[in-house]
Amino acid sequence: MILIYTSKNIKHKAESVIQEHGTNNVYQISENLKITILKSNLGRINGFLQYYKEENEYIIHVNKRSSQPHIIIAHELGHFFLHKNLNTFQMEKCSIVLGNKLEHQANTFASEILITDKMLIDEMPRIKNWTHKQIASFFKVPLFVIEHKVSQIALSSLPSREIRNIAKFA
Repeated sequence: MILIYTSKNIKHKAESVIQEHGTNNVYQISENLKITILKSNLGRINGFLQYYKEENEYIIHVNKRSSQPHIIIAHELGHFFLHKNLNTFQMEKCSIVLGNKLEHQANTFASEILITDKMLIDEMPRIKNWTHKQIASFFKVPLFVIEHKVSQIALSSLPSREIRNIAKFA
């Protein structure tokens, strides 16, 4: 059975993971879950999640040429928490649309786990007049992470003053 995740469901899942592990550090979460992280030359592939049934072990493979491996790990943790019971390689062969949807969901999870609403609120005095690109650089994340957070922030239960400040991002 394929679960249909909304951005709000994914946000709540990421928040529960952070609460359960007491951190949004993807290396620490992976360690807590006993997920091995292997860096190797993957060519043009950034990373992937692999399950070894015989060992009941998950491995996140990360391209050793990546300048931001924590982004790839966050994305692959998204697959772990949202899709670990699916054969995503097989599904991507059958449907490009479904494959794109799964990748979008993993990116959404990565965005929510890497940059929490609290992180944005805490830095609001400093970043409120910055561009998305400047904010992404400040948090050391790709632009898509900030763009996702800004698009989703109005759907959250933040105080209206904070929503107005975040929505002002240029």
